[in-house]
Amino acid sequence: MKKGDLSKGEIKKIIYGLRKERQLLETHLLNTGKQLPIWITSQYTYCKKGNCKCTRGFPHGPFYYLFYKEGRKIYHKYLPKEKFSQIEKFANTYKVYNERMAKLNKINKEIEKLLRINQKNNLLPIPKWIREKKRK
Repeated sequence: MKKGDLSKGEIKKIIYGLRKERQLLETHLLNTGKQLPIWITSQYTYCKKGNCKCTRGFPHGPFYYLFYKEGRKIYHKYLPKEKFSQIEKFANTYKVYNERMAKLNKINKEIEKLLRINQKNNLLPIPKWIREKKRK
């Protein structure tokens, strides 16, 4: 079934479900703890020196790097292992928060589409007397 074929009752039912989902997301977002606006990545490297373990398929690492944004510029920095455990939780909280915000925006757009469909289903054609040109 296409969205344009939805009845008013079906639209209400879908919106009700989306609103419940949105309310749950909002609750999670409001109760999110401290965040650190960074992204962490891990990387393995190969030094390829003589008889090193990496030449036999066992790379060095993982090495952690953090990325952060200031203005329009993105910076990156090596993250020592001992610092990783101190900030990982806050970085993950930031990531989850942004994922939930994206989901919230998607739900809001879906509700708006459904309301537009409802409006379209209730539009009357413009009467002929309005469209007629004025006679002299």
